[in-house]
Amino acid sequence: MSAENLTLLTFDEDAPITVGTLTNTKMLEGTTVTDFGAQALKYVTGRNGLNLLLDFANIDYLASAALTELIKINDAVVAGGGALRICGLVPNIEKVFEITNFTKVFEISPGEGVEHAKARFKRSIEIAKEEAAWDKRHER
Repeated sequence: MSAENLTLLTFDEDAPITVGTLTNTKMLEGTTVTDFGAQALKYVTGRNGLNLLLDFANIDYLASAALTELIKINDAVVAGGGALRICGLVPNIEKVFEITNFTKVFEISPGEGVEHAKARFKRSIEIAKEEAAWDKRHER
């Protein structure tokens, strides 16, 4: 089976969060990196306001080219008025994000499982809405 026919990630909508689970431990190496990016972008495109949590719990290897794909995905999500967060990083992949300063690009829930990261993401969305409402009430 070619990489083009593999499902490299699955999406589970749990409003207001969509969890994208990366499904293959070695999928982010070689040619599958661009297939991963294409599958993610296909899902993200046209979904304005998407709050996407990418779960890396199944990933134990990350090719450097995957970082470029993550930037493309993040740009598409942000352009649509949404937000992207990452969770489930194993220590060696978390180290890659730290070394490359991608911890400044992406909101990462280090060492947290998907349920905890999802709850934190939902809470941050609620707080942002509360702050926007407060700002609107207190405009001069």
